[in-house]
Amino acid sequence: MSTTTQLVARGVDTLVLNFYYLDEHGKPLRQPIPEELKEQLDAWKQAAIVAEEPVPIPLTFEGVPLHMYPNGAGRGQWRWLLRCDSFNLLISMGRLNGIAQVRLSSEYLWSSLNLDNAFLRVEMFVSEFFKRRLFTQVSEVHLCADVAGWDVETIDQRKEFVSRSRKRGMYEVTDLHIEDFSYGLKRSGFLFSRGGPISCVIYDKTREIVQQSQKWWMHDIWHGNGWNDETHPVVWRVEFRFRRDVLREISVEDEFHGINDAFHLAEHIEALWAYAAGHEGGGSDGLPDGWLRYVIPGNDSNRSRWETQPVWCLVQGAFHLPTEDVDRSAVIRERKRQANIERATAATVGYLSSMAAWLGQDGSRDGDADLLYMLHWLRERTPVYLNKVGRKFAEDVEKKRVRFEQYREEEQAKETKMASQ
Repeated sequence: MSTTTQLVARGVDTLVLNFYYLDEHGKPLRQPIPEELKEQLDAWKQAAIVAEEPVPIPLTFEGVPLHMYPNGAGRGQWRWLLRCDSFNLLISMGRLNGIAQVRLSSEYLWSSLNLDNAFLRVEMFVSEFFKRRLFTQVSEVHLCADVAGWDVETIDQRKEFVSRSRKRGMYEVTDLHIEDFSYGLKRSGFLFSRGGPISCVIYDKTREIVQQSQKWWMHDIWHGNGWNDETHPVVWRVEFRFRRDVLREISVEDEFHGINDAFHLAEHIEALWAYAAGHEGGGSDGLPDGWLRYVIPGNDSNRSRWETQPVWCLVQGAFHLPTEDVDRSAVIRERKRQANIERATAATVGYLSSMAAWLGQDGSRDGDADLLYMLHWLRERTPVYLNKVGRKFAEDVEKKRVRFEQYREEEQAKETKMASQ
């Protein structure tokens, strides 16, 4: 195994669940939602349409209110969309497929003690909302491993990645479509079999955090696992994505056949990862296995028998490591607060510079407006604006302080509840 590479995180980054009513035999049942529930959802949605923005509703998940959105989702299947920081809840009329779908947020999954803890809390909430016991089906799951010290720039992706054909049920994975993408002149990742029942993306997670997601709390998780950002500034994520098509038919030797009930997902995570990345040392036949492997090119005409690269052996063993139940909610919450302050600072500076530019257009300034002048101008202008709209700055600040403090207390209550479970 390479001494320059290091596994700094592994976990479930996305989980999508479908919910169905149950019949008298405990089987999934397609049945419309009650008329009174439909009327209540329509009333909340109408309020959001009138407001032209999401509105809070009297429905909370662990003390945090959900918001109803003025739009639905999908191609008309999901008529109502509710959101909170922990998940998106989509609800349908229930006539065609399931009655609801939940997409758990990455933040919620990484902050939970473990996968079962995250799943059960949401499953209980949805069941209480519909006032019935429900069947919970795994619709999609993304598993990932984060690796530091990997020299991805030197990879010949067409030659050094191989896929072993697998036939499962009604479909067969034979062709591996590879996309290579970059940021400027620097390679930023690969995407294998986009949109397929199973796909993989390998990308520069450190750059993605800076440019898109702002999930700075991942740095804390990496540091907790020994990451040295000075020695290895770039962390690459290997993420396998399993959709319902493959989850329904997947078979891993004699361990299991298909993953349908979400209650069984956690116990099959390791086997699911091995199906995608391969087993360390090969499969039961002694030959290298896995839907996708990073290999050392050899002389054998059968590329699937080429030796596995040491860094990929590290990836293959990612979910073999002992599972530690770690409560990261406090760290993630503090990182989010810092990120919000940074975004607010950036927005404030942007607005101030725009106002300085507009003020300079009428000749009242000579074009060299500085920050102190703009702060002085804003100090004089703010009371005029607040008086016009009948508000007081101190009162606005106090209202927001109370709201933020309430949110902080709610988060602490969530932590206490999780710790007691």
